[in-house]
Amino acid sequence: MDDGSIPNLAFPGLKHGRRTIPLDLLPLLYLGGASARAEKVAQMIASGDLGNPLRERIDLVTKIHEEIDFSLKSGGATSSTIVRIRYLRDFFSFADSADYSLNIDTVLSVYVNWTDHLIHRFRTIKDLEQLSAYNYGITVGTLLDKIFERESPILLTTRLKSPRRKKGALSVAKDKQSLQKTFAFGYMLLDLMDGLSLDSLWGELPVRIPLRTGQELVEWSWLVSPLHLKPKPDTAQGRAQQKRREKARARFISDRTLNTRFPLANLRVEAELLFFISQTGMNLAQAHQIKLRHFSYTSTLDGYLVRDYKHRRQGEVLFEIYAEYKAIFERYLAWRNAVFPNDSDGALFPLIRKGGRAEDKAPNFGRIRQTCKKLEMQFILPSHLRKTRINWLLRRSGDDDMTAEMAQHSKQTLVRVYEEPSLHRAMTEVMRFWQSADPVMNPPSPGVCNGLPLPVDIIPHGATQPDCARPSGCLWCEHHRDIDSLDYVWSISSFRYLKSLELANYHPPQRKNWPAHPALFSIERLSDKLHWFKNSNPTRKSWVDESLSRIEEGEYHPSWSNLIQSIEASI
Repeated sequence: MDDGSIPNLAFPGLKHGRRTIPLDLLPLLYLGGASARAEKVAQMIASGDLGNPLRERIDLVTKIHEEIDFSLKSGGATSSTIVRIRYLRDFFSFADSADYSLNIDTVLSVYVNWTDHLIHRFRTIKDLEQLSAYNYGITVGTLLDKIFERESPILLTTRLKSPRRKKGALSVAKDKQSLQKTFAFGYMLLDLMDGLSLDSLWGELPVRIPLRTGQELVEWSWLVSPLHLKPKPDTAQGRAQQKRREKARARFISDRTLNTRFPLANLRVEAELLFFISQTGMNLAQAHQIKLRHFSYTSTLDGYLVRDYKHRRQGEVLFEIYAEYKAIFERYLAWRNAVFPNDSDGALFPLIRKGGRAEDKAPNFGRIRQTCKKLEMQFILPSHLRKTRINWLLRRSGDDDMTAEMAQHSKQTLVRVYEEPSLHRAMTEVMRFWQSADPVMNPPSPGVCNGLPLPVDIIPHGATQPDCARPSGCLWCEHHRDIDSLDYVWSISSFRYLKSLELANYHPPQRKNWPAHPALFSIERLSDKLHWFKNSNPTRKSWVDESLSRIEEGEYHPSWSNLIQSIEASI
């Protein structure tokens, strides 16, 4: 084989950890190379175990490599690249196992067959979820669309469909419980940020961090607690081992540098990063790659726009924060500069990685996860923090367009992916709708009205007919509505007293069968209403008792006070 004819399919500009296997598309040129173990495939190629490269694949794999490399150089995330290559390996493994010839001319038809295979996996074999199959298909399909400059996605030519995302409205109790867990997680992060100050970081071990829940977090910075040390046997050899262990522990405790205190520093940085995401709504892939800069702040209505000081006049906004977060953020910047004094242009959230993990790879928050496990608390994923923030903004503003702009998404993506149906929000929106759409008017009598005057089915002969002019007429109107409040009960009690004064001043002629005064019917109607309120429940009964006491003391409702006082003055 002439190695000179094989292009370089690696990604030399991509950073990776000491133990991370460099990404390379070379195995895709070999039959069985895509399914071989990543840590062994290079040796298998060198030893000839995979045979010669399939030269008909060179053009195809080269174009794939060019597209992925261009995406990386344009700012694409390393994590996304790793996923794309993993899905590509599955695609090429399928072609190898099914004995398909893969090249520029056949790749699209093989892709369609591969999507059918994915459908068979989640429908029949059931070793793959439908959402995972769709992610496989759309990732590789999008790559092929760019290579062939297709106008319509190739995925539309397949039977692979995105699973419908069912959104069930949360009950008020579950919605509140979800927020309570997020708030508890946020308070824990704040306690960690407060407890891991410079004095604590460089001070005596263990570091004791008090939590507002009453708990205490004890951190030994990866040093084993004395409570968990097994005693050495009481022999000469055991005593020597014990002495060496004590000296090693003393050296570890006295070494107040990042060589021994990096677990504590990482814990603070992870907490700060999660809190930063919750405040800014930024993606983890973006947030952990922000570089430390001389930040400048431009005040807004309820927060600050943060820019690079060097480009404060014309530079783009790096992120936006709430006003309350500014002091917390600046406190972290001072802490970070003191802990990492020689890294003034490094990452804003630097993590010391001892396990060979690539520096540009997003953290998995192992220290925070361990802390949550100790405290028996639920770990909230960064994506869930972001989603909670977006839904909180939706509830506060009720404006989809503004929230989508703040979340850096289209309105369709916001509603389809991020918005969580909420029973509490639905109830609020229904209430606001009826407040604006319900034709409720203020009638001349106590209560409210929602229509034109219409007499009830049974109205006493001689009672005032509804006409929207006289208060008594409302008492027999179909559209009159009572109000469940103390103020309303006080109002009808005062109105009844007004009618009793009107009736007391009435002197009918001394004739038989003279009709009763309309005020009498009003008093009876109002008495029936007060009787219902009094017998319905203890709260309403207390309203009636309070209202009658006020009437006896001469304290009348403002709606009727002037009329009552004028009539009493004339008696």
